[in-house]
Amino acid sequence: MTKKELKEMIKAAIQEETSQPHGNIGAQTPEGEVLGFLDEQEEEEVETEEETEEIETREPRKLSSEEQEVQNSLEKALEAAKGLGNEKLVTQIGNTITYFTRSEVIKEEQSFEEDIRAKFLRTLRLS
Repeated sequence: MTKKELKEMIKAAIQEETSQPHGNIGAQTPEGEVLGFLDEQEEEEVETEEETEEIETREPRKLSSEEQEVQNSLEKALEAAKGLGNEKLVTQIGNTITYFTRSEVIKEEQSFEEDIRAKFLRTLRLS
């Protein structure tokens, strides 16, 4: 047997193998219906119970009259700065509002909780 004959024999075997249907893949009934895993499957609805978490919320603390006056003044200043179109001033007043809110308004709400950063810094100093 020569190389050429061997190649032709292998080629013929491959062609014969690829021309034959395998199992139900692509097999059809005489009516033209697809068989096997190609059948349409009905979708089944499954109801699941969703767990909901209850989140405890605190009512916002009422501002004192002085705090409310400062807050209102800062908000008016912010609107005026926006009207002027001065972006740097808008940023500065926005930062001031943030500082005021964190230092004065939230301060009382966090009095029972110690700042994590402060704990970390104290730990570093003690080491």
